[in-house]
Amino acid sequence: MNGPAFVLEGVRRSFGSREVLRGVTARAQRGRVIGLLGRNGEGKTTLMRILLDMLEADAGRVEVLGESPDGTGRIRGRVGYVPERPAFHDSMTAGEVLELRARFFDRWDRERARALASTLGLALETRVGGASKGTLAKLAWVCAAAHDPELFLLDEPTSGLDALVREEVLTRFIEELQDAGKTLFISNHRMEELGGLLDEVWLLAGGVIAEVFEAERLRREARRVEGRLKDAASVPEGLRAVRLDAPAPLAAWALFDAESSRRLLASGALDAAQESPLTLEESLKRLLALGGRHD
Repeated sequence: MNGPAFVLEGVRRSFGSREVLRGVTARAQRGRVIGLLGRNGEGKTTLMRILLDMLEADAGRVEVLGESPDGTGRIRGRVGYVPERPAFHDSMTAGEVLELRARFFDRWDRERARALASTLGLALETRVGGASKGTLAKLAWVCAAAHDPELFLLDEPTSGLDALVREEVLTRFIEELQDAGKTLFISNHRMEELGGLLDEVWLLAGGVIAEVFEAERLRREARRVEGRLKDAASVPEGLRAVRLDAPAPLAAWALFDAESSRRLLASGALDAAQESPLTLEESLKRLLALGGRHD
């Protein structure tokens, strides 16, 4: 299908007197894997719940897969959602949960659900009550994918999964979804784990999408620059950069595009400046600190 996977224009949402989203504007193209970075409390989960039609925006326009959320939950039949804290009926087994879900999704594929459960090592006879966090996370993954959705909203999708299963999910399952042209919108504390899969990264800070980075451009252009700082006042303003810890008298920065690196090196602020590539994984770790500048 043509058109964006979802569109957000001036989206606002408050809880009491606390405004969490303050005018989020963004557009997700179909078939992209988008990482959503933001510190705790920035509104990542709120944004996903608005896209899923579980919360209503106070203001602004929301469009998901060409439809406007209307409170009916109709959009959920086309979206797969893995919440940070999955919740199911404690009295049910995993298999019973999947059978219940099958009643609500016209496109539910029981064979696909069983295959995903097997891949993830989820025993369908496991009772939900008393199940581990990892088991609940596996069940959430199966529930999200068994109806073959067009858009996946993944809120901390690897939380509770052991390293082996995380590797399985990240390197095989998400790659399969990507190859199938699905759109994935992912919030993850370990965003660096997703480095090889991301197409772009959105930084949610101060209630807005403050920065958008193309992952391929980060791979090409992100740099670490360090040297002896001659005059702090001469460091250019407006760099897409984060100051790093460095032993005195050295100063160091992570810079996220070639223009920022060029401006810093040309400023004359550093003696004996050295420049080296920054891996995408390291960039993703550092980008979160950039959000603090947008409070």
